[in-house]
Amino acid sequence: MRVTFGEIYVEDQSKFRAEHAAFINAKYVVSLEVVEFAAKKAIKNWNAGRRISRSLPIEILLHYAATRQIKDALKLGVGKGVNRVAAVILDEGKVEGFEEKEFKPEYDVDAVVKHYGITKEELKIAGLEKLSLLVRERIALFSAFEEVV
Repeated sequence: MRVTFGEIYVEDQSKFRAEHAAFINAKYVVSLEVVEFAAKKAIKNWNAGRRISRSLPIEILLHYAATRQIKDALKLGVGKGVNRVAAVILDEGKVEGFEEKEFKPEYDVDAVVKHYGITKEELKIAGLEKLSLLVRERIALFSAFEEVV
């Protein structure tokens, strides 16, 4: 497994299927470390037989999104056209259409805060520089719940 930034072009998102990588819209990616954390949790649960979906890339997206609802997790995925993404590469030789590119995370604070239900009070106490820790906490709580269920 490798986690990196890059771009992928999607002709038709309703037909887009990634079998060997998970792609997360960069506007929701506060750091690659958080993506890697979610991916490791998803793979651990997947290997233990605690699966939510039928596909490991979707499982990773569900964990990163901290939700059991695929339709909600897909909101953090790719759309039509060129997408700046964080990619969790599961099989290097089989990922098509993805071009690795270096860029700093340019996440949308409002979108991240809204998606994860982070309150103004939490953000005020932790500070914007700790947003990645707040997101990681949501993923950890989701993962802990998945392990109990």
